Amino acid sequence: MKNFIAVMVIVIMASCGSSNEDGKMTGDTAEALDMLESVFDGPYSKWAIKSKLDTVLTMYNMELKKENYLKVGNSLVAVRKGSKGSYVEIDIINDMIKANSGAQGVSLDEQLDKSAKALERNLANKE
Repeated sequence: MKNFIAVMVIVIMASCGSSNEDGKMTGDTAEALDMLESVFDGPYSKWAIKSKLDTVLTMYNMELKKENYLKVGNSLVAVRKGSKGSYVEIDIINDMIKANSGAQGVSLDEQLDKSAKALERNLANKE
């Protein structure tokens, strides 16, 4: 329950500070998310990607800006490609959000690696 509340607070905070007051993305952010939408595997809109990435970036105290969206997005794509399509970027993001390890001092890169390994274990257990 405590983790659920923490995640909800993070989601609310992320939705408050990441876009212009009229609800539109800045040009740089929109450009980055257009790029990620085209390379992420699956039917996810840039709005869905933005929502998930905002949560992750906020969890790891990273500014919601083009460079960070692209840095995390590129890392997610690399991990997905390394999995040979066993899971997609949003699966990794969802596991990272579930782990909510930023407050415990785990870096984003460490959690990305942990989440990818957890997904691989889950797939191996299903076979």
